Amino acid sequence: QYLALPEQREAIEVWQSDMDKYVLPPITATPQESSELASIMTDVKTLVDETSLKMILGVEPIEAFDQYVEKLKSLKIDRAIQIEQAALDRYNKR
Repeated sequence: QYLALPEQREAIEVWQSDMDKYVLPPITATPQESSELASIMTDVKTLVDETSLKMILGVEPIEAFDQYVEKLKSLKIDRAIQIEQAALDRYNKR
């Protein structure tokens, strides 16, 4: 039953050959950024874990996805992305 579909076998070949293109390098945020990022991501992770499960189980309707995205934005997910992007930009300048 392992890799029963041809698409599954193909996916492994693609990911093994192109994996380096998709792996995030070892980026490092500044101490201040790290503190802010940890604070943001604690709340984000909790929301993602709880909401994902509710949507998968059908407790929360999929139509509530837009509200979920707005809630992520209210938790400053955009700022977390900015911090990660800044760390990646510093890494790429090395």
